[in-house]
Amino acid sequence: MTDQQANTDVTLGDPPPRPKKNTQRLYGTPAQIRSGLTFYRVMAIITGIFLLVMVAKILISGSLFGWTFWDGYELYIGGTSVDGTSNLIGFYPAESLQDARSTSTMIAQAHGVAYVVYLVAGFRLWYMLRWGAGRLALIISGGLVPFFSFFVERKVVGFVSRDLAAESATVPRY
Repeated sequence: MTDQQANTDVTLGDPPPRPKKNTQRLYGTPAQIRSGLTFYRVMAIITGIFLLVMVAKILISGSLFGWTFWDGYELYIGGTSVDGTSNLIGFYPAESLQDARSTSTMIAQAHGVAYVVYLVAGFRLWYMLRWGAGRLALIISGGLVPFFSFFVERKVVGFVSRDLAAESATVPRY
């Protein structure tokens, strides 16, 4: 027997088992996913509150159904009135103030910024858990319908909890 034949007779043992067909591989550790969930939950609540305030403001101002509680008046912050007096906050007709900010505009802008951050948080969570398009559509719709973000947030928490509980059987990423 030569030296080459002796080296080829080495057995390496059995290879490790392959992952099963339906094994879910997460794009992140459980700690990263829980952190993403916390960020998503905070943004869902903030977005939902801004949306409720915006809808309440629309209903109070009467711009949705043509109701008028304060005919031609709007709540403004800052600015100067036509007669030169400074305005801190108050109800004025639009033509009577200069350089004032409408609360409707500020609420809508705040909701818009919060909604974009909410979408980023939801997309991050969706990507890490490798969910389907239906769950992404559910997350996106959460910031568009009043009160819906609170229900979607609870539903997403259930999805994440279930997926993390099943994660112990999945193949580790690292």
